[in-house]
Amino acid sequence: MKFQTILTEERDGVFIITFNRLEACNAVNNLMTKELSDALDYWDKNKKLRACVLTNNGHVFCAGSDLKELAEDAWEMPEGREKWGFAAMTKRYFEKPLIAAVRGKALGGGVEIVSACDLAVASDESIFGLPEPRVGLTAAGGGTLLRLAQQIPMKFAMELLLVGEPISAQKANDWGLINYVVPDDQVVEKAVDLAKKIALGAPLSIKYSKLTVMETLGKSPIYPSKGWKTLEKYEKITRASKDAHEGEVAFAEKRKPKWSGK
Repeated sequence: MKFQTILTEERDGVFIITFNRLEACNAVNNLMTKELSDALDYWDKNKKLRACVLTNNGHVFCAGSDLKELAEDAWEMPEGREKWGFAAMTKRYFEKPLIAAVRGKALGGGVEIVSACDLAVASDESIFGLPEPRVGLTAAGGGTLLRLAQQIPMKFAMELLLVGEPISAQKANDWGLINYVVPDDQVVEKAVDLAKKIALGAPLSIKYSKLTVMETLGKSPIYPSKGWKTLEKYEKITRASKDAHEGEVAFAEKRKPKWSGK
């Protein structure tokens, strides 16, 4: 797959997308949105690719939307994918895990991409910020206003959204916005390592574990509740799967399971 604004790579069942629009600090324009939508759609439909890592070349992970296109009122989404959200991903649900591998600055939409991912790794030189209010906007393009306060404590989310000052990778880690802080040259490898460990699990188990979390956010843990009904529904599916039987047999035979995804 050849693109102008991104690079793609398949590595041991992991799909790696690298933002490569260096002349614009990896700000997302119409072309980049189209190319990301194509790349993500390819990954989403490829059963051999168990997880996706989003990373970057250059000193900026993503600077958000291309403000020049916004100022010219030239912003548009790819046909048929108008509801996929910023970077063709923030309003779209993926059954497989997404991992952000941040090198450098994640600003505006860059933070929105991180918050839309299931896991995140960042270099110790990275910073995270939502400067939208300082240019008369809100961080709404990628759904951060919906996600951020569910992922980190409310006061921390409000500081990011209202104050407009960036925070360090270490603070982002302390707040729970990212999972790991590592040296810059280890960011992608750490993310790929996490993806490979995810691939050790059965595809249906990963799919329904993620879906259970997403569908039970904010639900009461007191039994009975809608949250428990959702958990029990997906538990029945995985428990009755061929892979569940394969996992039990492989454990008894002291060998690695061979997942079928069924």
